Amino acid sequence: MNMRCDFMFYDANWQEEVAKEFGVPVQYLRFWIWAKRQNHTYRPNRPLTPQEEAKSVGQFREASNKAHNAELKLFLEVERGQDLHPNPPPDKTREDILLFFKLYDPEKGELRYAGRLLVKLSGKPIEYIAKLNQMAGFAPDEEIELYEIEDGDIICFQKSPPIESEEACQYPDVPSFLE
Repeated sequence: MNMRCDFMFYDANWQEEVAKEFGVPVQYLRFWIWAKRQNHTYRPNRPLTPQEEAKSVGQFREASNKAHNAELKLFLEVERGQDLHPNPPPDKTREDILLFFKLYDPEKGELRYAGRLLVKLSGKPIEYIAKLNQMAGFAPDEEIELYEIEDGDIICFQKSPPIESEEACQYPDVPSFLE
């Protein structure tokens, strides 16, 4: 689920209100706390603990104000299956990191959000190539190229271009598109 929504909640049932708003059962929602990075960008840092999930929004706001944040912002993760029905979020360990993926189409000159994956810090890109191909609607064995941006938070990918297509496209790959 990729959207921004602003809500005003006043009680401890805030998760039920979010679930109702999105039409997703509470047990399929995972909320993440944002962290400010050195380059002044924000990224989902970690999921809320069960103790934090039990807090009211007021308790969160109080803790947020102590950290000099005027607003409480959370990232909402919803895992959906192939049938687009929600699934429980996968278990997250200290060895996992949330990565975001963007697909580049050199023919259209377009970079779009493709999805996100929870991957192992020690994992190798080859371990999630099939999943990226699935996100993009490519064949499972399609050769793709990966490019890291934003200090590794966002990975852009595209089909490996044939040599002749490089001359036909204004920006044949992610680095030339981003320049």
